[in-house]
Amino acid sequence: MSKAKKETRKNTIKRGISMALLLAASMLLLIGCSGTKLSGDFDEEKVKAAAQEAIDHLVAGEYEECVALMGEEMQAAISAEDLATNMDTMAGQKGAFQKYKSSSVVGQKDKDGTEYAVAVIVAAFEKGNITFTVSFDKEMKMMGFWMK
Repeated sequence: MSKAKKETRKNTIKRGISMALLLAASMLLLIGCSGTKLSGDFDEEKVKAAAQEAIDHLVAGEYEECVALMGEEMQAAISAEDLATNMDTMAGQKGAFQKYKSSSVVGQKDKDGTEYAVAVIVAAFEKGNITFTVSFDKEMKMMGFWMK
């Protein structure tokens, strides 16, 4: 393997690790929260639609558009290139997007009482499913995004 390829691979791995750590931190924020009924400040259908919009951008390769849906903190931590790297990895494992299989929305409160809406979207791909967990603040900015 050439030195340039090794460096590119090393950078890709670093980006993947950075993305995984950020997503883990986002999930820890929500794991430490109590699951509740969705707050009246959120519309369940709008939350589902916003989550699917973000996923649609990812599977279409529109990473800048996906980043634009994020809150400032997430935008500072995740670049379009990071999303591209992670989505390429997932697509390599699961193949092309087929359809949405199921979705649900729950409310969450963090330890300070801040309310969030969390959409869990299961999407079918050629070689299996990917579960997307997407959290939103009251301004409908993405505050967390996780793929499993």
